Amino acid sequence: MTASCPPNTSNSENVCFVESGASNHMMSNVEWFRELRKPEQPDYVETGDGTIHPIQHFENVPFNEEGNLTYMKNVLHVLAITKNLVSVGQIMEQGMQV
Repeated sequence: MTASCPPNTSNSENVCFVESGASNHMMSNVEWFRELRKPEQPDYVETGDGTIHPIQHFENVPFNEEGNLTYMKNVLHVLAITKNLVSVGQIMEQGMQV
């Protein structure tokens, strides 16, 4: 997959890492989200270092896939994470290829 995440960014800090171990897409930059929905109940994610972070919001994030605008669905907005993660499992569930 060749993708810019989010679309039209070139800053190396705005990189998304494709991660086979991530259960969900997770991003920290709220400006990338098309819309925002709060979880009905407080929810959290645990990162590889064992820390727990609250999920602030979730929704879709647009990105360019080989020049075509598409959306990653059900992306978690987790303010405290330091790396933006794209879940291989979620990509495949959404009918995309890795």
